[in-house]
Amino acid sequence: MTAAAFVSVRASSSRLPGKCLFPIVDGVTALQIVIRRAALTGVPVIVATSRDASDDPVEDLARREGAGVFRGALANKLHRWRDCANAFAVDRVLMVDGDDLAFDYAIGRRVLDAMVEADADAWRAPDDIVCGLFTAAYTRDALERLAAQAPDPLQDTDVIDVFMARAGLRVARPDLRPGERGATVRLTLDYPEDAAFFRALYAAVPLDAPGPAIVRAALDRELWRINWSRQQDYLDNQAAFNRAVETSR
Repeated sequence: MTAAAFVSVRASSSRLPGKCLFPIVDGVTALQIVIRRAALTGVPVIVATSRDASDDPVEDLARREGAGVFRGALANKLHRWRDCANAFAVDRVLMVDGDDLAFDYAIGRRVLDAMVEADADAWRAPDDIVCGLFTAAYTRDALERLAAQAPDPLQDTDVIDVFMARAGLRVARPDLRPGERGATVRLTLDYPEDAAFFRALYAAVPLDAPGPAIVRAALDRELWRINWSRQQDYLDNQAAFNRAVETSR
C-alpha cells in the first residue's frame, strides 16, 4: 500500500467528548461522514484511533464502514500515526482529522498526486484555507521524524506545530482553487455550536458535496453564523498548547 487516508480520531476528546459518534443527519454519525468523504480520495481509509476502551465503539463503527483500523497511543498521536504507517506499510499518508466533517477529497487527491513528484516531507494547509477543508499529508519518513520529537508515548501531541518545527521538515502547501480559501466559514467539530452547524449544513447539502459547494451553501444560507464565533476560541487554544509545549522543553 503506497498511499492511504488516515482518519485520526479518538472518542475521549477534551472539549466535546464522544463527538465523533454524534448523529448528524438521518442517523449518520460524524465519524461515518468523515470516513465516507475520505474514501472519495480513491485510496484506502484507515481509522487511526487509540487502544483505550473508550475507542472500542470507534473501531466497531469504522469496521462497519469498511475502513481499516489501527489502535495505538492515546495521547501521543504522532506515535499512533507513525506506528499505523509502519503497520500498513504506507509511504504517503493523507491525514484526515476526525473533526473535519467537510474534508475536501478533491484537495486530498491533488496533494497525494503532487507527493509523487514533489521534493517535500509534508504538506500543510495554507493559512487562508477555509478551516476544516484540509489539514496535512506526510511521507512515512516525516512521521518517523515527527514521532522522534515526542519520545514519551504518554505525551499529549494534540497540536503538532512545535513538533513540525523541531523536526525540520520540508513543507509544501497545496494550491487552492476558488471556494477553498478566505471565507468566514468554520468546518470542524469542536464545540456544540459546530454540531448544530453540521446538522443544519447536511440537511441542506449531500454528504458527498464538494468542499466549495459546502462553503457556498454555508455562506448563502448564512449557516456560518451558527458557529463562526467559536473560531477565535479554537485558534487561541491551539496557540496556548504550542506555548505550553515550548516552555516545557
